[in-house]
Amino acid sequence: MYTAIIAEDSKPILRNIEALMQSMELPVRIAATASNGLDALEYIKANPVDILLTDIRMPKLDGLALIGQCRQVNPALKAVLISGYSDFEYTRKALNLQVFDYLLKPVERQQLAEVMQRLVAHLQEQEGSRKGLPEVLAASEQRPKSSEELFRQLEQYLQQHLYSQLSITEVALQFHVSPSYVSRIFKRHSQRTFVHYYMQLKITEACRLIAAKPELKVKELSELLAFADQHYFSKVFKEYMGVSPSEYKEGQRSGGLV
Repeated sequence: MYTAIIAEDSKPILRNIEALMQSMELPVRIAATASNGLDALEYIKANPVDILLTDIRMPKLDGLALIGQCRQVNPALKAVLISGYSDFEYTRKALNLQVFDYLLKPVERQQLAEVMQRLVAHLQEQEGSRKGLPEVLAASEQRPKSSEELFRQLEQYLQQHLYSQLSITEVALQFHVSPSYVSRIFKRHSQRTFVHYYMQLKITEACRLIAAKPELKVKELSELLAFADQHYFSKVFKEYMGVSPSEYKEGQRSGGLV
């Protein structure tokens, strides 16, 4: 069972989210609620918490500041941000800071369920990884990392940074190898260049976002996924999907094939 806290200063919104969470058959217990950021922070300092759902606009300590300070207390904490359309630029910044996901007001059951199901699956996967860590470390000490293992780790790293814009040099530094070696690894195991592989992951995520959050505009999608500008995003999207983001959205709405 995972422990969650909801930080929201609007009582009706808080009651709605709490009721929706309690009605879902998920291994998540609402341990506490808070009407301001400081109370939420104090609770997290004193108690083990796995999940924080927080409004971006909070009295005493806003949502982003709350998440930042909570991370110092509990680096493993997973945060979900609640925001309105007017706060979208802050939301994008938060996603770049690796907030797990966000919920747009008014929070609806389907939207909340989709985010929480992915979050629980992510936590369960992490738990499984931690349990197997001693064996993995022992095995890695006995033999060098194969190119296939490195590719899997590189792929996972890119998946975790879809809301950033990584260069091959940055990734190479992270894994203590040369950029040319990273390039060879991607060619060998995916038959694609690093950039093409990364762009494919981003466009796949864009398609998921369009399906999950159809209210997002193309410009907002572009900013979320850290593209230089909307036109470049649209160009890359069409290269991979054969249609523009707007056409893809229309196909989703009409139920047609894209």
